[in-house]
Amino acid sequence: MIFEPYALAMVNPKTIDMKKFSSFILAVLAGTVTHAQSASESINTFAFDLYRGLKVGGNENLVYSPFSITPAFGMVTLGARGETLNQLNATFHFGNSPKFHQAVGKLQQSVIKSSSADITINVANKAWLQTDYKILKRYRCNLKGNYKTSLYNVDFINDPEAARKTINLAVEYDTKQHIKDLLPQGSISNLTRLVLTNAVYFKGKWKEPFEPEKTKERDFTLADGSKTKHQFMSADKTFGYLKGTDFAALEMDYKGEELSMLVILPNEGKSLSEFEKAFTVEKYNEIVKAIEPQKTLVFIPRFTVESGFTMKKVLGEMGLTIPFSDEADFSGISGNKDLKISDAYHKAFIEVSEEGTTAAAATAVVVAMKSMPNFNVFDANRPFMFILRHKPTNTILFIGRVAKP
Repeated sequence: MIFEPYALAMVNPKTIDMKKFSSFILAVLAGTVTHAQSASESINTFAFDLYRGLKVGGNENLVYSPFSITPAFGMVTLGARGETLNQLNATFHFGNSPKFHQAVGKLQQSVIKSSSADITINVANKAWLQTDYKILKRYRCNLKGNYKTSLYNVDFINDPEAARKTINLAVEYDTKQHIKDLLPQGSISNLTRLVLTNAVYFKGKWKEPFEPEKTKERDFTLADGSKTKHQFMSADKTFGYLKGTDFAALEMDYKGEELSMLVILPNEGKSLSEFEKAFTVEKYNEIVKAIEPQKTLVFIPRFTVESGFTMKKVLGEMGLTIPFSDEADFSGISGNKDLKISDAYHKAFIEVSEEGTTAAAATAVVVAMKSMPNFNVFDANRPFMFILRHKPTNTILFIGRVAKP
């Protein structure tokens, strides 16, 4: 669709419904921004939007999975209409065509195909539906056709707590026991009619494992300048490396070389919080294109990070308000305007060791270094960002920060 600015001057505000007209303009603008984006680009753009929206700083660690959050909200978006649909499309950078959700589903399958004897990737999309609540056949087919969603019946009305525990146990199973109690107590009530969940599990071995005997205790400098002792892995091998103006980037491949971990380390004297403010998806893409194999001496801490948060507040601050309100229109689910999102929950886990990486995430939408001769040195002895990505599609699977390992 081509949006002609001069067309606005031809509209007589007295002859139109301004609320509907503003909704139309929002839809047009959302379309011009997101229509050209691929599923991978949409996930990556949202990843950075949320990173800024979470406002994490200081010595706080963080990990989350845009690769989990996006399809969870994609499933509910299939049933959204009007301004509710417009806000979801704008927030998650979804394309306006229904085929966009098919593209997200295909992307999930593409990532899963990178599994091997050394790489495990599991993705599970599930819809938990109130036993006697009728949903439209088209919505049911769209869930299965686009996201390969498995549907289950539970009784939210008569036993919401049992339903909550059933969903949590399924998520725990799908993430190999790494994500527990995704839905907290009180998150499910007898008003709940539908819960859409996505679970992601990743376990991968490094292409070049670190030798455990080389792991030594070293100093890690915290955001406030104080130091703490921590176990650092080290290696002197060929890694993907890039020296930028105010940062260094290291890329470590997993076996098969279709997945990697990208570590971005701000220069000494530049805080991670300061660097994050100017770090965008465009900068990320520049790094991915410019990074090259180079002999590099690497020091990186072993780390485990876990995060969990409710999403209603942060998404609201990002502009997603109508789907959580009584004005929500999810008539594409049941045929009636009787549903709204009560809240959404996300948990993620990542563990980086000498052998490789284990990561898991789940989302539930409730619908209620210095240059030296001949080699580089990458010494992550201070706060840094990390990104676990699928290289063939350049999709961010997990993203976060380590401020205190």
